[in-house]
Amino acid sequence: MNKPLKLAVVGVGRIGVFHARHVQELGEAEGSCELVAVADRYGNTAEDVARDLRKKQASEIRAFRSAADLADAGLIDAAVVASRTEDHEADARTLIDAGCRVMLEKPLTGSVRSAAEFVRYLSRDDTKKQALMQAFMRRFDEPLRHAKSLMDRHAIGDPFKVVSVLEDPHPPPVGYNSPGIVPDMAVHNIDEAIWLLGARPVRVSAMGANLHNFSITSVREDFDDAFLQMTFPGDVIAQVQVSRNHVAGYRNETWIYGRDGLIHVGRFQEDPLRVTVEAYDRDGVIETKAFRMRDYGEGVPVFIERFGPAYKREVAYFVDRCLKGEPFSVTQEDGLNAMRVAEAGVRSLRDVALTAPMRQH
Repeated sequence: MNKPLKLAVVGVGRIGVFHARHVQELGEAEGSCELVAVADRYGNTAEDVARDLRKKQASEIRAFRSAADLADAGLIDAAVVASRTEDHEADARTLIDAGCRVMLEKPLTGSVRSAAEFVRYLSRDDTKKQALMQAFMRRFDEPLRHAKSLMDRHAIGDPFKVVSVLEDPHPPPVGYNSPGIVPDMAVHNIDEAIWLLGARPVRVSAMGANLHNFSITSVREDFDDAFLQMTFPGDVIAQVQVSRNHVAGYRNETWIYGRDGLIHVGRFQEDPLRVTVEAYDRDGVIETKAFRMRDYGEGVPVFIERFGPAYKREVAYFVDRCLKGEPFSVTQEDGLNAMRVAEAGVRSLRDVALTAPMRQH
């Protein structure tokens, strides 16, 4: 049996804490990995989180102020980077240069330009080219994977439209620095559509509005509601709807339309821990299957209620590939592709927003 992979989590805020927790759980259950360190450059965050996580394992968890200090310590084989967007590239590059493999939260970097340069940098070296895994957890979500398996079995015929909806019930947390609603919220939906359809879009258009949320929060964002349409080869389309305005709860749904039927994933329903996959053809129901999500307890973010098991499955996959020395199925190229689509959507939003209103006659 391989020695356990020695792992660190860099950036232990809202999502980073759950990554660290999942590493601990995998280590305890499978012996595949061990959480040896956390790093965070803000205040005493790293020390406080390390102290709290230490209660759940026998071995030491060291705290560091930066990815550079962590790399210099020579403790780890790999890391999950969940720091702030503006620190993604520096943290990931530092650890990769030190010989670590990295699972990096979205987005790849703070801009398409810097992301493209980062991809070029990684591509210049065969080892570094396979060192980064982009964290798109929807690809590891059991309900969505089941829907994709139905597609791949041609249960609904050739797909011609995907609709992916993400609507939050609350404003972003105070102090949140959003790059805009499309790059912030829609990147996962964009990658989901690319993954489901197995292709890259050739055209993108978008619309946005400020309807409600912008008036009740101090967090500045370009829009609180947006619609994005991608056109793929063969005139297949994907539509993404993101919003801060779903005042009655968290909504996360996907529809896949085929020539012979329809698949629906998710539901805005009373039980947030139950996700349904439904498939229909022209004669009625093909299949209905319910998936139970994990109950993480009170006070967790809504996206953890829905995707917590997918986040854990994603980390398990990362650990497995690191131990086997195999390439990742989700790479920096996928991260860059999603960012390019989001940027095209932002340009479209700005064009619409700057269009002069029609004159009244």
